[in-house]
Amino acid sequence: MIIIFGNLRKDADLMVQEFETPSSSIQVDRTAHNVKQNDELQMNDTAIAQVFDLKRIELQLEPEEDCFCPNGRRNWIHYSACPGGVGHNHGAGIKDRQNILRNVMWYADELCAKIALECTPEVWLSEAHGCYAPPEARWDTYFTPVRKISNGTVLTAKNILHWDVDAASFGGLREIKGNTTNVRGYEMGRKLYAEGTPFVWQFDVSYWNTNLFTPKKPQKQILSHRKYSADTCGVVDFDTSVELLNVGQLVLQELNIEHSNDFVTIHLRRGDYMECDTQVETVINYLKCSIGGDNIKKVLVLTNGEKEYLRQLQEGFSEAFPALEMISLDNFIESESFIEKLNQGNLLSAHTGDAFLHDNCFRFSAEKVLVSMARYHLERGHIYCKGKCDRGGVKANGPIIRV
Repeated sequence: MIIIFGNLRKDADLMVQEFETPSSSIQVDRTAHNVKQNDELQMNDTAIAQVFDLKRIELQLEPEEDCFCPNGRRNWIHYSACPGGVGHNHGAGIKDRQNILRNVMWYADELCAKIALECTPEVWLSEAHGCYAPPEARWDTYFTPVRKISNGTVLTAKNILHWDVDAASFGGLREIKGNTTNVRGYEMGRKLYAEGTPFVWQFDVSYWNTNLFTPKKPQKQILSHRKYSADTCGVVDFDTSVELLNVGQLVLQELNIEHSNDFVTIHLRRGDYMECDTQVETVINYLKCSIGGDNIKKVLVLTNGEKEYLRQLQEGFSEAFPALEMISLDNFIESESFIEKLNQGNLLSAHTGDAFLHDNCFRFSAEKVLVSMARYHLERGHIYCKGKCDRGGVKANGPIIRV
């Protein structure tokens, strides 16, 4: 078994060498940059330490060439529509910001451009959502741009999205500016790209306030675009980050969870959305049907419910499942003992001390890591609400929670 926590910042190449030893049952395909497991080594039966190490390798290995722009990206999209500022925050949650970037990266692919994102997490994430990002926070602590293709391969796409870009990088480029943050500006960029003229598109209006926005997914936009290939070059999306993996792994270590099979997660929406029935009796009956006789050990609850609600839920759960343990994930990761161990481990770059507690966008993203590592996930909120049972989890029926 790989020994972690002394090796969390191990160089990716050293990690690959360790996995390639003859005694290992895990292989790393450097050519495809894809970590594969033997048939007998299914994730749910794998030691959780190995699952995390495999994911770290996946997030650190980069493709040898840009599959959508093999000749490089000479153009830029300068996204500067950052509302407000420090002390005058007009941001939104991280899901909203990722949705904007998904669309802008769609344009960047077509134009073979890189994105210079001027908006920092401190300014662009909403304090109204409890997201007080520290001034030194970088976007690569919240997510990793990737392409996922049909065989399960994940190709990092870090070459597309950049921040802290010096304006001198745009020197000598043709500028697209002046009321061009719209379809007209996109078509101007397409024309310049076709002519081989390097350019910078000044994207200075919030994406949602432009006529570029359509209610369809980016890859199905009404604007013309080269085709993606599900087999070789998929649409750019977002995966977790190494720092979020660090938090998630520490949580599972402290909870003595050694395998994915040992636990399930459940999200109960009780904050800004209260239309789903999350009464204690309803949730207990839902768990009785959804978990059934599965040989799990712990149920991790993600909810912003009040203390009295959690107390009643804990009592109902203990009575219904005397052999299992229910843990309020929010309470656990906000505890003084966990924060102390998180800081002692030197696992985070910006979210240290109180900064971790105050940035809900980062903290909840760390909880989502546990959702992805669990045996399965259960959900009571928005699209998963009316059902009385989700046997084996909701992953088989659709996407898991997103902030």
